[in-house]
Amino acid sequence: MAEYSIPNGSTVSVSSGYGEAIAITAASNASEVVLTVASAGDIKAGDVVIISDSWSNLNGPKRVKTVAASNITIEGFDSTDKSKYPAEEAIGTIKKVTGWTQIKRVTTVGIEGGDQQSTSIQFLEDDQAISLDTFKNPYIITYTLAYNADAKHHALLLDYDESKSLVAVRFYNKRAEQDRYYLASTSYKEIPDTAVNEIETTTVRFSLRSKQSVYAHAK
Repeated sequence: MAEYSIPNGSTVSVSSGYGEAIAITAASNASEVVLTVASAGDIKAGDVVIISDSWSNLNGPKRVKTVAASNITIEGFDSTDKSKYPAEEAIGTIKKVTGWTQIKRVTTVGIEGGDQQSTSIQFLEDDQAISLDTFKNPYIITYTLAYNADAKHHALLLDYDESKSLVAVRFYNKRAEQDRYYLASTSYKEIPDTAVNEIETTTVRFSLRSKQSVYAHAK
């Protein structure tokens, strides 16, 4: 993996096929969390799954490292902090992503959010106020792309825009050899921007609902 990279040659895809949701009955406190399910079904090592769990940091797209009987190990997710990840509260579902649809002809990428918010406090006996960090603004990623009503992604994004269902987004950075995943809701602009002597464009806006998961690209 390169020490630094540029995004040229990268691709963006959204999940477009899913396996059946499987109940998570337990989770371990380990350097790589192990989820217990009644049956792993057709989930196998290397699969990308969408997790919905009471551990909020575990939610979203993750990659499976190993599967052994009813135990599924999630690659790179450290759950050793028992105060942050109480094992008795680890309940939820896991489902396999069975298909992806590429969003083609992307021209620009815009990212907003992640800004640290704070509050100030000053005590009577102090001459100067202090700043305390509070929360960070949610991330929103906007892709501008060439408008094509016949493209596979067009109908899919319209459907996701209407349903507001949470979907997996995959950003493959070719130069960095990384797959980056997010869970997001979708807002898709149906009518393109039109101007003389310019290609028609539209935008898809993803409001992130999970932390980013980054993995070495699976070749």
